[in-house]
Amino acid sequence: MTNPRRLAGLELAEALRGSRRRTLALVRNLSDDQWLPARQSGVNPVAWELGHLAWFAEFWILRGPHLLQADGLVVANLPASIVGPDTVFDSARLAHGDRWAAKLPPRVQLLEMMARQLEASIKAIPDGDDDRALYFHRLSLFHEDMHGEAFAWMRAALGYPAPVGTASTQQQHAGDPLRFADDRLEVGPSAEVDAFLFDNEIRANAIALRPFEIDASCVTAGDFLQFVAAGGYDRPEFWPGEAGAWRSASGLTHPSRWRRDGSGWELRSFDRWHPLNTLLPVMHVNAFEAEAYCSWKGRRLPSATEWEFAATNASHSEFAWGNSVWEWTGDAFAPYAGFVAGPYRDYSLPWFGSHRELRGGAFATHARLHNPRYRNFFQPHRTDIFAGFRTAATL
Repeated sequence: MTNPRRLAGLELAEALRGSRRRTLALVRNLSDDQWLPARQSGVNPVAWELGHLAWFAEFWILRGPHLLQADGLVVANLPASIVGPDTVFDSARLAHGDRWAAKLPPRVQLLEMMARQLEASIKAIPDGDDDRALYFHRLSLFHEDMHGEAFAWMRAALGYPAPVGTASTQQQHAGDPLRFADDRLEVGPSAEVDAFLFDNEIRANAIALRPFEIDASCVTAGDFLQFVAAGGYDRPEFWPGEAGAWRSASGLTHPSRWRRDGSGWELRSFDRWHPLNTLLPVMHVNAFEAEAYCSWKGRRLPSATEWEFAATNASHSEFAWGNSVWEWTGDAFAPYAGFVAGPYRDYSLPWFGSHRELRGGAFATHARLHNPRYRNFFQPHRTDIFAGFRTAATL
């Protein structure tokens, strides 16, 4: 199987078509009312999100904002010819709240525009496997894959039915924590591994790690239920600073998608309530909830570097990841030393410091994005994403 970050030619064309098929399958059965739901934080109007991902591909692939030439990158500033205008579909120019009032094309027209953009983008795939020439096609592919997952969590947040064919979280069998006790542990430059890199992944220098221990699998709902039953949400010592402010404002005493059912508990998954499966990873908890649990257990969240080291130095059977939930880390999303923003400057730069880093991948994440070096990032209070966590400790 070709490394997703080295896709070229016909394989790249099929990947672009497959990502678009997945995107459309996630929204095809939505009613007109569901197409434009009530305004909610973390959710975009469906038409805007579809238009944005098609606009993004046209902008970076077809309009040549950075034409690749032997002597470097030159700005072209070509106007939109398929999906536009820029003032509507560029996420950097239209604030989240304003997207609900924007004039968006009707469904039929939008789908036709998207089809034309896709075929034009595929026609523009350069011959050969030059990584520099293929950069923007690969960027657009991964961008659409990310938005596919966003449509899945949008459906879950709004209580819509689960998309047809959506996988579910998988039961994990907890083994003993993994110990990495050599004090010379290092994580090296990621530029040597993959042909395509997001700008925030490029690490110029190796990082030394102190000996540490990390869970072999994620914390389960049953584990977290013990924290809830012990009154963990009501103990201020587990909720310092910003976490305490969130806890007070939310008024929660358990995860937001749990509810009591007689003597037991239920979990809402998309539009249905199910008995809480205590063997599955806990999901839809935010970074504050994850840290509170860790404090209660006398442990901590792993650093992103510890997580990456474990994922790349243990077998998948020893360190399970990538098919259940994203995993909160203890790190703020921050640039590596020597960071230089890529051509798509708004991918990372605006979010450093205000977001928390996650690693791994969820059941709704496209397999192409499952990479131990991939850095996901969200604000620490978010509970709508498919996120859980595992614990760690310094040795």
